[in-house]
Amino acid sequence: MAYPRSFSETLADGSVHVLGLTGSLIGAAILLGHVTAHAPAVTVASVSVYLAVLVFGFAASAAYHLLPWDRSRPVLARVDHAAIYLKIAGTYTPLVVVLGSVTGYVVLGFVWLVALGGAIAKLSFWSTEGRGSLALYLALGWASVLLIWPMWSSLSGAAMALVASGGLTYSAGAVFFAMREFRFQMALWHVFVLVASGCFFAAIALSV
Repeated sequence: MAYPRSFSETLADGSVHVLGLTGSLIGAAILLGHVTAHAPAVTVASVSVYLAVLVFGFAASAAYHLLPWDRSRPVLARVDHAAIYLKIAGTYTPLVVVLGSVTGYVVLGFVWLVALGGAIAKLSFWSTEGRGSLALYLALGWASVLLIWPMWSSLSGAAMALVASGGLTYSAGAVFFAMREFRFQMALWHVFVLVASGCFFAAIALSV
């Protein structure tokens, strides 16, 4: 939906962002403390990357959708959309380290390559209104199907279920992301993002 939105829509979206940013900060502190205490350095590094892009993603989204800085909105939009690419790649990172397979690292390298390219494009020349972005976000996320067998062999049943739930939740939420004229569209999309992020966070916490 075009900016500006109604007060009730902004309030709803703001509430979701407060939950997301606060939850990600608290969760990051707890999970980082947990892995630092017992996990090897490569796991700590991978979790640190994931937590950094998770918090940055929620912060960038909050800045773009909630701050009343009209002149800065085009820049904030680009940062927000670029952060989505980094969050996708960052979410893969600790899970692939847990898998420890060649296939996993090949997929991870490809995902990071595309994500960095997409982020740079978003920050420079790619229109933030383009529907191609949504398709690429989903394609990057669903590239994880290439890791089904390694995940099946290395992750617990609960972690696998959470990964699948997170992917399906993001995909279902994309329907609202595309419905620009739907009332409360952004708040609903961000609810799906929050739930999916929670699923992936829990899967990673169970696995590391």
